[in-house]
Amino acid sequence: MKKIIVLFAVLLITGCSAKFAYKNLDWLVYWYVDDYVELNNEQEDKFDAYIAQWQAWHIQSELPKYKAHLEELSNDIYTQNISIERMSYHQQKARDHWYRLRAHIAPGMADMATTLSEEQITYFFAALEKENVEDEKERAKREEKSAQERKEAWIERNLDNLSDWLGKLNDEQKSFVENSYGRFRSNSSNWVSYKRAYQQAMRSEFASPDRGERFKQRMIALINNPEAYRSSEMIEVSEHNERETKLYMLSLFTLSDEKQRRHLIGEIEDLRDDVVDLAQ
Repeated sequence: MKKIIVLFAVLLITGCSAKFAYKNLDWLVYWYVDDYVELNNEQEDKFDAYIAQWQAWHIQSELPKYKAHLEELSNDIYTQNISIERMSYHQQKARDHWYRLRAHIAPGMADMATTLSEEQITYFFAALEKENVEDEKERAKREEKSAQERKEAWIERNLDNLSDWLGKLNDEQKSFVENSYGRFRSNSSNWVSYKRAYQQAMRSEFASPDRGERFKQRMIALINNPEAYRSSEMIEVSEHNERETKLYMLSLFTLSDEKQRRHLIGEIEDLRDDVVDLAQ
């Protein structure tokens, strides 16, 4: 169920193709959900009603908040009001957008969970485990590469991402990115363990014969608090990477010139324009 919420969040929040996704959310969701569970006609009707309600709420309540936040971020970049504290502020606002969306969708998702048959539940968790195994294979494949290959792939990925937001990078920025390799710690193995722990907790709820109000409340709690299933190591690594990311981004911003900042503001304003179009 959480994966469906993640999809909904991605389709609603991302820019670029978001306008297309937003306007075709119903069939895009079904296209995605089909990989995890096949709904019957009655379930589809119920889910259609929820999607329509969620989208109407999101347009009215959330898109104005996204627009205001993007404008605030753009103004901070324009005035060069960028610091660790300010980045923490924007990070928390972004998380709050996600938390509100999750909380709003959770009751409907819990209600949908009460309608799943044993066959659907079995298929759902088998599909999730298949994905877990694929993630492990991808991780093993990455680890088979040499240390130099992993470093070069990391540097190339980060340079490409920064170029999308800042435009052409200067030599000092490129050198900084290259020298930043090794500052961040991998959380991939912890991530798979976390997903399995969370999925097991959800599976335990489905194992209960209760499908009434108590079941719904437990499902809502699970959907709203998946972070409770993260290991202490995963939390520690995540916090380390967050601190390093802020220092990394602050340094890159310090090395930016006016043209790059204008480019960055332009990218953010494009996202804002998409939000405005969706709201209309």
